[in-house]
Amino acid sequence: MRCSLGIDIGGTKIASAVLDHDGTVLDVQTTPTLQGGDVILGQIAAIVTGFAAKHGLLGIGIAVPGDVNPSTGVIRSAPNIGWSDLDIAERIRGYAPAGAAVRVDNDANAAAWAEYRFGGHPRTASFAMITVGTGLGGGFIVNGRLLRGATGAAGEVGHLALVPGGDSCACGSRGCWERYASGSALHRAAVAAGWDKPSAGHDVLSAAETHPAARRVVEGVARDLTRGILLLSSALDPSLVILGGGLGSDPRFLAIAQEALAGAEVTPPRSRPQLRTAVLGPLAGAIGAADLSLEPAEQNAEPSQTNPSVQFRFHHEGAA
Repeated sequence: MRCSLGIDIGGTKIASAVLDHDGTVLDVQTTPTLQGGDVILGQIAAIVTGFAAKHGLLGIGIAVPGDVNPSTGVIRSAPNIGWSDLDIAERIRGYAPAGAAVRVDNDANAAAWAEYRFGGHPRTASFAMITVGTGLGGGFIVNGRLLRGATGAAGEVGHLALVPGGDSCACGSRGCWERYASGSALHRAAVAAGWDKPSAGHDVLSAAETHPAARRVVEGVARDLTRGILLLSSALDPSLVILGGGLGSDPRFLAIAQEALAGAEVTPPRSRPQLRTAVLGPLAGAIGAADLSLEPAEQNAEPSQTNPSVQFRFHHEGAA
């Protein structure tokens, strides 16, 4: 069976999915992300080896939260993981089955591509995908094409200067958008408001519906997310913004973010885009990476015209 493996590396977890030729998810796995770049490389190698023993893999896609050259597989910078100038494709190729393609891409680009291909959106859709997890990333589909830019770095919106001269960021800049609108930002804001450190972000989000102080914390992060979304809307004019990632996929956060966007001032001719969560949820990055690993996906592939709940059916006997 023709199938591919997608591995989505996040700050707290690594999500993996095996995809067959028609978009059926055959196997999934979620693993906590360990600390240290070399340790994470070992985790990826083990994931590839494990799935290769169970499936005939023709392609392996790796989605990374950082600046990636998709034509070479070199990660120029992934500050939340601690990688720079890393040829991850070369490092992992030795663990892949003979002849299997290994492709590396930005995680938000991979998630955007998955939503376009299998999320049931119109064939010539233009939308922005914002992944809100440990950090914040972006991927853009413009008139049915994945926008990459001159060097493949289009979509690295997490490091736009939302607050010039603001908080320092792991990338070396200050005031980056992801410092104010991400799972890490929610955690820091919750700790500052008095929640216990280990699970502050989770706890404050759980309490937001009934606890006014908790809701104010979440609303602050949602407002900063909205500020960035409206800046992107001024440049790209998407009709739809899709939220992915661990926090972005949470319906509790989505509801508060939608309220923040509805209440934000928008000056014509700017439009106020719709804000929705990813149809494919937290697996979007892994699914997109798997699909992108089988060339030449971006140029010739068309989005699924079937219902996503049918297209993404799990083969339970093989699912992990």
